[in-house]
Amino acid sequence: MPDYLVVLQGAWVVRKAKSVTDAMNIAVAEAGKRLTPDLDFVEIDVGDTECPQCNSPLKSVFMVAGMALVGLIFEMKVFNAQSEEHAAKIAKSEIGKRLQRVPLEVIEVRGI
Repeated sequence: MPDYLVVLQGAWVVRKAKSVTDAMNIAVAEAGKRLTPDLDFVEIDVGDTECPQCNSPLKSVFMVAGMALVGLIFEMKVFNAQSEEHAAKIAKSEIGKRLQRVPLEVIEVRGI
C-alpha cells in the first residue's frame, strides 16, 4: 500500500493579539500544543492567500480589533493508505480529533 503526504487547511481564531505577527505565532503555538504529543510529527505553518489585485502571496491572516482569523496549513504523512481519499480521511480524522471545532479542508494529497 502506498504512502501519502496530506495537506489540510484550518481556520484558527486568536483573541487579544497585539499584531498580525503575534496572531500567527499564537495560532501555530496553540495548534502545536493540541497536537502534541500524539501528532508531534505534523508540520504546522501559516498559509498563503493570493492578492486579488496583484496575485502576490500574502499570509492568511485577517485581524480586526485585536481578534484574528489565521489560516493554518497542516502537513501529515499517512502510511499504507488504500487510496488518496483514504489517506485524506485518515489525516482529517486524526487531526480533527485533537482540533475540535476547527474547520479543516483537504488542500492536497500526493504520493511519497
